Amino acid sequence: MGVMTVLAVLAVPTGKKMVDSFESSSGVRQVIGAALSNARAIAAKEGHYAGVRFQQDLNGDQYMIFIIHDPAAAPSNAQIAADPYVTGTGLANGFRAIQGRKPIKLPPNIGVLDLRLVTRTSRAAPLYTIDYSETVLNTDNLLNTANLIPESSTFSVVFSPSGKLSLQEVRVRNRHGIPDTLTRTGDISTDDIFNKQDRVFAGQAMFLQDDYLRAWWSPVPTFANYGPEMSRNCFVIYDKKRLAATAAAQRWTDYLQELDPVYVNPHTGELVNN
Repeated sequence: MGVMTVLAVLAVPTGKKMVDSFESSSGVRQVIGAALSNARAIAAKEGHYAGVRFQQDLNGDQYMIFIIHDPAAAPSNAQIAADPYVTGTGLANGFRAIQGRKPIKLPPNIGVLDLRLVTRTSRAAPLYTIDYSETVLNTDNLLNTANLIPESSTFSVVFSPSGKLSLQEVRVRNRHGIPDTLTRTGDISTDDIFNKQDRVFAGQAMFLQDDYLRAWWSPVPTFANYGPEMSRNCFVIYDKKRLAATAAAQRWTDYLQELDPVYVNPHTGELVNN
């Protein structure tokens, strides 16, 4: 009994150290590295581009979601009714969540940013076409925006079937390829990871898909300008509390410029500093 008590007492600090390690920048870096290695292996096994999507939910919690390229035609309502697991994004650059792989929640005090601001505009024709441009966030005036966190914390790292890092356009959609604008009567995707905004707002899916622009009528203050963008090869890991304590007009000067960018090795997928 005495030996068991001593072991139990010793185990408590050890367990706490493990939790503290995961919630540190270095611990999160190890978890991200493991997720990227997993995605790289999935790309090789499945013979499709695959990767990790970083994105916040409506509560502001950031996750890593495993995604895979699926440009197949979107299934019809009848096909979905016959097989709820049939997939197809209906987009040449379309990615969806990998079925059976749960999103990985990052610690509440640590976040990841790609330090890019993407500006998007939609076109009436062709339908659902979005033009966009990207700006590197490396000055205080660019970081003084309410949309900074949801936009810069939403990005993807993608690998080719050969295991190489791939820089390409990514657009994430639900696994049934149903866009936010209804085009068929009764269009309802059962995808509980990425989905249309009405299903996310109703709590039936976790993340908004890449299908629309920021709207003034959105009920969610952090509603981002979700849409297509290029996959990334680097990012920074930051302390959420410290960023929140930094004046918005001084985010770059007083904090973010101190962070070392973490790069993804284009050949091995390993994380390295420049």
